[in-house]
Amino acid sequence: MRPSTSRSRNAPPTRIHWTRSRARAAKASDATVLEAANAPISPLASRRNLVETTGSSAVRNSRPRALGNDSDASTIKLSSEDQHIRQVMADLTQELGENVYCVGEEWMQSLYADSVDDAAITTYLASEASGYQRDGRRWTELPSHPTSKGELSASVCSLIRRIIAGLGEPCGDGVARDVVDSHAANLKYPKYKDLCPGISIRATGPSFGRSEAINEYIDGVGYANLASPIDVNLEQRSNEKYQVAQAAFYSKQIYTEQPNRNFIRSLFVTEKNLRLIHYDRSGLYVSPLVNIHRDPCTFIRLILGLTSTKEDVLGLDTSIQWTTDPLTGVKIGGTIETIGTNGQTVVYDLKMDRPPFIRRTILGRGTTCWYATHPGTGDEVVIKDAWRSHNKASESVFLAAAQGVEGVVQMVSFQDHCADTEAYRPPGFRHPNIENRTKSRLVMQLYGKSIEHFTSRAQAISALRDAILAHRDLLSKDILHRDVSMQNILLGHFGASPRLRGILIDLDMAIWTTSNISKLRADTGLGTRRFQSIGVLHNLQRELPPRHDHLDDLESFFYVLCHLVLLFESPGRRSKAMNDMFAEWETVESPHTVVVSKSAMLYDYWPTSSWWGEVAETLLKGFQDVLWPIVQRKTRLRGNRKLSLEEKRRQMEAIAEESKNIYDAIVQLFDDAIEAIEREDEGAAPSTAIVPPPPPKTTPSSLPSKASEARTDLKRQLNQGHPDASPPKRKKTFSEPCVRTSRRRGLDEALPRQGTRRSKRLNGQ
Repeated sequence: MRPSTSRSRNAPPTRIHWTRSRARAAKASDATVLEAANAPISPLASRRNLVETTGSSAVRNSRPRALGNDSDASTIKLSSEDQHIRQVMADLTQELGENVYCVGEEWMQSLYADSVDDAAITTYLASEASGYQRDGRRWTELPSHPTSKGELSASVCSLIRRIIAGLGEPCGDGVARDVVDSHAANLKYPKYKDLCPGISIRATGPSFGRSEAINEYIDGVGYANLASPIDVNLEQRSNEKYQVAQAAFYSKQIYTEQPNRNFIRSLFVTEKNLRLIHYDRSGLYVSPLVNIHRDPCTFIRLILGLTSTKEDVLGLDTSIQWTTDPLTGVKIGGTIETIGTNGQTVVYDLKMDRPPFIRRTILGRGTTCWYATHPGTGDEVVIKDAWRSHNKASESVFLAAAQGVEGVVQMVSFQDHCADTEAYRPPGFRHPNIENRTKSRLVMQLYGKSIEHFTSRAQAISALRDAILAHRDLLSKDILHRDVSMQNILLGHFGASPRLRGILIDLDMAIWTTSNISKLRADTGLGTRRFQSIGVLHNLQRELPPRHDHLDDLESFFYVLCHLVLLFESPGRRSKAMNDMFAEWETVESPHTVVVSKSAMLYDYWPTSSWWGEVAETLLKGFQDVLWPIVQRKTRLRGNRKLSLEEKRRQMEAIAEESKNIYDAIVQLFDDAIEAIEREDEGAAPSTAIVPPPPPKTTPSSLPSKASEARTDLKRQLNQGHPDASPPKRKKTFSEPCVRTSRRRGLDEALPRQGTRRSKRLNGQ
């Protein structure tokens, strides 16, 4: 039974941009699509006035209902905590873009159709136990004019419990669903009550376990054991913009605490209406307002679906399961199922002492890396779940071609089409800004941590050197990586031989160098912005952008070296000045400013710490001497107004072609540095290796602290080594780093100053 994938004849969605003026106009004309009032409590910024409907005549004949009935909250006074929460929510919704899609009533009425048959609902509503008055067409338990959220929440909780008791599925061994009223409970963090669901469906079962105590918002309830969030508010204070943002916050926390989630649905209830908000890796949709009194059948089905004991109905991937301690509720073991190379099912044992790496965003690839062991051989592997766009080649294609290439992650097996976001939407749900995404599962050999976890100079420099050689060997197989960053270079196993001391991973953004130029173009949306080349950042002339070539990736390797020897004063110790500067490469608004700063990085003198010594400065200077002349040539070429766009591209490609042997010069620089370090280390005692201390954990993962205002994820500090931590909000200023540099030379052209699309990759400090 998969009610989440039910189909009905329904119109394509409507795209809505929220503005005050259009909301008022829609109310005045009784329009089908209504844009919410721009109330101060809303975390979403005002958008330009635009309503666009896509599709055929079916849209006009069966249009979605209005997103109306919002109150004017302009008189609501915000406390300092409210302001803080508002900022957190606003930062969070940056990644959601401008579009909200409203589905039709038919789709809502078809959801969870298999959870209970119509006859059972009719019988239940006719019974006295239901509390539904058929003559008056209303739930008698709900107050008509509640005076507070607490009063309404208690009534809604009671009604939900009544529905589950009368029509709910039986619970098996170790499975339970409890309805918890947050308003009646003792919240651990009362001032953040608005960041917690008003009603929590607490779950126990194979996909659920208790959070750490610090991460629970009620004793025994956290996002790790939350089946579905339900919020309650008074009708006059209902605000759909706030609801969408609130659902986004819940979804982000649930994705983090329940990494096997495929989608999340939140329900918002007033004394009159409900709204369902759905999030998955492709985006979101919202339902029209449904009157819970006049349409009790839809209300009942939604309650039964959101409290279902079947985990796949809740949006969970049931190929990943856990066992929990019966006394504490904490997960103590787990398995993950996939298809092996022979087509047979393989069930790996999850390593419970190593939590998965998680991409901490709602939309996009949603990468999750699980650490596991083979049940038969005991071999350790990493299993990568990711959602790719339907029109993109799978990473497995490139890894298959890279089998046997030293310094490149090695694939064990691959399973495609584990899930598709298209299955969670109405038929005909199409729009250029919402892509269908396909979930795949990739099993790879396990290596060390990412390169920023180095413990010695030799380890860091050797790992980067071997990754550069791996990149060269991929290029010889017509594969261009296009996403070189600190997080995509892993340390090899202890005592690894040369060529295996650094491992290049994550070929999600890779492409064949023989591809059409439209696919090879330098795209600012590819890679992590702080490691993007100047050429990629320069790609603002959309008429005929240049190719993304190996020189762009080598420049990214250079910025990795800069992070190693300038950001880190020693293992685990960061320079605050350099940390701030590198962070601004991700957050500053103008790419022109980043280009200027990166140009200075390519030609100025940058001193390293005494721990790195002169060896690192010599290596950095040598890398500059190789790259800077090439960057200058490309910059002059872009600014040459006498050349046609076609001629510029041709000459750019010629520069790349004549620079194919550049790897030899760069690798020699690294070999010289490694040899010098080994000589110095032989004469030094004791060893210079340092093990960085683990950072202390001081704040709950699901609640914001004053120190985390720039973060939207609220789970881990950026310096905890998470590979996919979200960057802070973009700023419009750029501060000079507090380091000594020589006089900056001007660039050879006036760079275009248009903004670029925010990098889909995260900064991952």
